Amino acid sequence: MELSVNDNRIFELEGRLSATWLKLRDLATMGALITSILDMETILSVVMEMSIRTVEGEVGLIQLAEGEELVPKITWGVEVGLVKNIKYENDIDIATYCFTRQVSAVMNKSDKSLELGPNVNSVLALPIKSRARCHGTIVIINKTTGENFTEEDRESLEIVINYAAVAIENSLLVEESLQKQKLEQELGIARQVQETILPDCEIKIKGVDLGALYFPARFVGGDFYDIITPDDDNFLMIIGDVSNKGIPAAMVMAATTAIIRTKLTESPDISPSQLMFILNNVLSDGIIRSHDMFVTLFIGRFSLSQKKVTYCNAGHLPPLYWDASRRQVSELSMGGTFVGQFPGTAYIEGELELHHGDRFFAFTDGLTEATDIKGRMFGVEKVKQVFMTEKELPAARFCERVKNWVDRFTEGASADSRDDFTILKLRILPEGA
Repeated sequence: MELSVNDNRIFELEGRLSATWLKLRDLATMGALITSILDMETILSVVMEMSIRTVEGEVGLIQLAEGEELVPKITWGVEVGLVKNIKYENDIDIATYCFTRQVSAVMNKSDKSLELGPNVNSVLALPIKSRARCHGTIVIINKTTGENFTEEDRESLEIVINYAAVAIENSLLVEESLQKQKLEQELGIARQVQETILPDCEIKIKGVDLGALYFPARFVGGDFYDIITPDDDNFLMIIGDVSNKGIPAAMVMAATTAIIRTKLTESPDISPSQLMFILNNVLSDGIIRSHDMFVTLFIGRFSLSQKKVTYCNAGHLPPLYWDASRRQVSELSMGGTFVGQFPGTAYIEGELELHHGDRFFAFTDGLTEATDIKGRMFGVEKVKQVFMTEKELPAARFCERVKNWVDRFTEGASADSRDDFTILKLRILPEGA
């Protein structure tokens, strides 16, 4: 029995439908596999292999966006330079064209207006894009059959690449989540280190009204302070800031306070300038190894019986000093550069006579750099205004009032507009108080 023309057409149609169904099933299987992978390198390798197989390509590459540039991530048998020389429109290479315009492109040798270069007969390029953004491009060169890439090839490859975009997005989200988790863990460790360094109870010294507060921000900075009493007559006021955040800053913080306390134990009468000299050498010679990390530090030694204070300022914001006898304010800036970078640096120190009613206000740069909703900083002049306005308050109340000033100033600004800051305020009390 001979088959009619219609029967032949039916059989042909059934064969094509069967082949299409099998191809769709394969694409669905590929999609399930691709989207189950979370490692970026594995995703790209699998996508490259499956894309080549889907359209029967010879060679190809995948590029991902890093900033404004496309960076090759997977190359199969093709040099990046060759792809850059395949111009599609307005002298733009085909990969860049697909990425910037987020459209696919097919180029064939039969189109005489196109210059594909030697040994290039057909090119298929697609953007790898998700709803959120375009991640990069895939370019496949030549079919193993020697034929041109077709519209059907483009549609099939698009299905694979849509799955790839989802997998890439998932991988980036997982990586972002892991980085955030790692950052939170590091900040937690840094916070614990910082809390062990900062004094954990109210410090009381006879003849002195003392207040100190640390105001944490979103990220753990390098602020630290200490009040050390080598004997009943002397105490040291220390405030510093490490030029970094997180665990590195916390480690340098811990080292700095440990070195200071060790040297004071060995030499209780050591001067602030000599203490700063030794600290700088130790930090510079082995503890701080990064060129962008250093410590600003202020050390003041108060002798109540001799009624004097000697101090050394290593690049720190100068504390404010209210001279009650002269009724004027000045800045304590004598010293030298920050510690931790230049071994052998010499430091000088200043000296002041103490009178009852004298006041000292020390702070870190998180106070001056607090930013309002318009991007304006609190600044040193505002700090002076606060000091002069509120200086009569008891030290603890004064610190709380400073926080109120900063809160009002930064109201409505983002959380990132404020760094952590530390403040120390002390007043010399009348004898017998």
